[in-house]
Amino acid sequence: MKKKPTEKVESSVRVDTLSGRQSSISDDWPEQLAVRIARYYYHLGLTQQQISAELSISRARVIRLLAEARERGIVTISINSPLVENLDLAEALVKRFSLDSADVCLGQADDEQKLARQIGAAAGDYVHRAIHNNMTVSVGWGMTLKELVMQLDHRATENVSVVSLLGSLTRMSSVARFQATTVLAERLNAECHYLAAPIVCDSKSTRELLTSQPMFKGMHKMALSSDLAIVSIGGLDSATIRAADMVNDDEFHSVKAEGAIGNFLGYYIDIAGRIVDHPINQRIIGVSGDEFKKIPHRMMISGGENKVTALLAVLGQGLVSDLVTDSQTAKALLDAS
Repeated sequence: MKKKPTEKVESSVRVDTLSGRQSSISDDWPEQLAVRIARYYYHLGLTQQQISAELSISRARVIRLLAEARERGIVTISINSPLVENLDLAEALVKRFSLDSADVCLGQADDEQKLARQIGAAAGDYVHRAIHNNMTVSVGWGMTLKELVMQLDHRATENVSVVSLLGSLTRMSSVARFQATTVLAERLNAECHYLAAPIVCDSKSTRELLTSQPMFKGMHKMALSSDLAIVSIGGLDSATIRAADMVNDDEFHSVKAEGAIGNFLGYYIDIAGRIVDHPINQRIIGVSGDEFKKIPHRMMISGGENKVTALLAVLGQGLVSDLVTDSQTAKALLDAS
């Protein structure tokens, strides 16, 4: 050899040669050359160009023989990492629920807050890749989304607007825990827009009055015309409007008795992903599934045992196009479907 690597290259790739194999006289496959090339490339760490020079053959032939060595089983590749399972789970989720993409992270938290932080951190790069200049991003609210935006790196964008999909919480102490719109806009150096209405009104008539206002209609239209929506979902007991005391105990138990299994885009939904016919939903300023599906890129970032049933309902209706979740939730979704 003219050149030798200065140090041994550590790799999770294993190269196996089929010892004792006899090529037939009519087989012009240069197995010995292919094995030598594979050894240089995988075990010794030479580049394709270095191998080409060492063996006085073209780089194109080196590439072709490496590829054919894999096809014939001369070379097998194994990846030694527990994260491989997450990739398999993501692929299974995409196939099972007809998603555009999915990402699965390790989830080892023993409480909801810590799990939200883990999923939020994992979704950071995923969200950054989806955001580009000259677009509108609509955002729901919830603990997981707040954890996402708090951990998101600053990134200067141009002509980006961030708009809230839902009304506001009326208790300021609760806003700090669940509101993601403001922080995301700040991280992206983007314009920030709000729906000028509470998420839960005191009556159906108040809701109708507020939603009829031109200012509300304009902002609502902007949110539903966004290029990307980033949302989460609430399990029945962990829904944001419940956690923020926007629904009292009598209302909660009543809507639960009517079949509610979780909260999505403000509304309590049933196991089929439909809005439950209940007085509390008549007071909520939310977004229906039919409206939401008009947004081309709909990213769900959520996980947890108490959210599996609600996630199944939403995924089953095709209400989201992309999913970021944890491994335990991913397994539960696949086992239940």
